[in-house]
Formats: sequence, structure tokens, C-alpha cells
Amino acid sequence: MTTPLASTPFPVLVHPYPSLTENVCAYEILPHSSGLSAPTEAHGRSQAARNALVFIGGLSDGPHTVPYIRTIAARIAEAGTALSCSVFETRLRSSFAGFGFGSLAEDVEDIDALVRYLRGIGKQRIVLMGHSTGSQDCMEYSNYEKYRNAPVDGFILQGPVSDRQALAKEMDATKIQQGLAFAAKLVEEGRGDQIMPRDLLPRSFTTPITAYRWHSLLSIGGDDDYFSSDLPDEALAASWGRLQQPVLVVPSGSEEYAPEGVDMARLVQRWATFCRPGVMSSLSGLIPGANHRVDPQESQDWLADRVVRFLQGIQGVEEGK
Repeated sequence: MTTPLASTPFPVLVHPYPSLTENVCAYEILPHSSGLSAPTEAHGRSQAARNALVFIGGLSDGPHTVPYIRTIAARIAEAGTALSCSVFETRLRSSFAGFGFGSLAEDVEDIDALVRYLRGIGKQRIVLMGHSTGSQDCMEYSNYEKYRNAPVDGFILQGPVSDRQALAKEMDATKIQQGLAFAAKLVEEGRGDQIMPRDLLPRSFTTPITAYRWHSLLSIGGDDDYFSSDLPDEALAASWGRLQQPVLVVPSGSEEYAPEGVDMARLVQRWATFCRPGVMSSLSGLIPGANHRVDPQESQDWLADRVVRFLQGIQGVEEGK
């Protein structure tokens, strides 16, 4: 079993790179056991890794706020040179409290800038891993025809849940409809960047949010509405059907934000039916005992094992050609 890493100091190598996000950097997680002290030595170790896993957090997340990615990074390091992969986090315009002013489209622009940077320093295979709304980012990123963004080699979706259905569990239906009507009117009038009134948001919501983002999160078929259990077949066919690269789907087994009465395992199976043959990995499945953020160490270890096996599969397919 891996030693818990949530409160353990960890080294990173900081990569400044060109992006629309001003002064942005990517943070490459270095193995705890590397013994590296000099920046030049660390940089050499970074350059030696042929592949990259890019981790994208959810609403209110940013670099280093989801501890389980360090468990995954440690497990990848244990896999050694055969896997040859580095783990990266970055700051999007929507990171931390910025999500209320952001959009999936802007996230794609920011992620694309990092992918292009990583290709430029020689990374051969790049996989995007999303947690929560980071999973929506992965789905949006797969729309290459829309964005003309740099392709990646695979996607991992952890904690893919519906914001619309999650917020419905803590808000009165009347209040939701009032907020949606208010937001829709502003968006229709071209004032989607206006901040929503505090009394139309849930009490737990302390971050200012624009009418556009609120409408995107709460409306049926909104830009953020990828994982709701009540989406029609045509919507799922459009999103899951456009995936070209392998995808690993690993929802939390004890997901507190899942809608009441929804079987998440069956929902994953439904999503798989709209994927092209062979796209959804057979390693997909619910993380045993995991809450949304995968806090239990045993759950993190299970997830890390699946991630490594998925990455090994992608590498094997590529090298077997």
C-alpha cells in the first residue's frame, strides 16, 4: 500500500510556458525518492520522461489542491522507465475562485497551450486526466473540429458528475428556476458576464459567478452539462461518439454528488454504448469506497493502479504499431 501523501512535502519542477493566461506555469510532480536537489539535475530528469499525464481539477481547484494525484505520480514513478511518464498540473484562468468567470471553452484554450508546450519539449504521448469538472474539460477538449486544438493520446475521467443534478440536491426547485430564468434573460440580452445575485445562489456558494456560467451549469443541455443521467441519446451520441482516443472512466463508488437512485455503474455502461468500438477502456469502473475527491488511501491506490495500467495500454498500442 502506498504511504499517504496528502500532508507530505513534495518537490515540483516549474515550467513557465506561453499561454493566454498571464504568467502561467505548469508544475511537474517529481518522485519523492528522486533525491534531486539541483534544478539542472531535475530538469534533466524531466526531459528524460517521454510521456506526460496532465491533471485538471474541478470547480475551485487549482494546482496541488487534489492530493490523490500525488499518489498517482508516485505509482507512475514506481512503474519506471518502461512507462517513462511525468505528471503535470497547471493553473487555468478558471482555477480556484476563477471558475465563476470562466467557461469550458477558455479551459480548452489554456489546456491546448500546455499540450503544445509539452509537444515542443519532446513529450510523445500526452493523456489528459480530469477530476470532476476537469472531466467536462476533457470532453470539451475532444471536440477537435470546433477548437482546432492539439490532439492528445487519451483521456481519464474521474468523478464525472452532473453539476445540474448535484446542485438540485441542495437547492429548492423554485429557487433554481428563478435563478435560471434570471441568468437566461441576461445571456439573451448579451449580458452573460454580469454577476448573479447572491440570493439566487445556494448558501454554500461563496464564489461570485456570472450569469453565463450559472446558466451553463444549471440548464439542461448547457455547455457544462455532459454527465447528467437524464440526457437524451442524441446528446450522448454527440459527445461520447466524437471521442477518438482511448478513455478511462472511473467515477467514485460512494459519490456524494450522484443523483438519488441513479446507478453510476449502469450510467457508465450507457455512456460506453455511444463510444466507438474499443474507445472506452475495459479498466473503467467505480472506484471502491471513494468519495468525490477520493480521500481514502485504499481508493487512491486502486485508482493509481488503474491509471498506470491504462497508460501502459496506450503505450503498448503505440509501440506495437
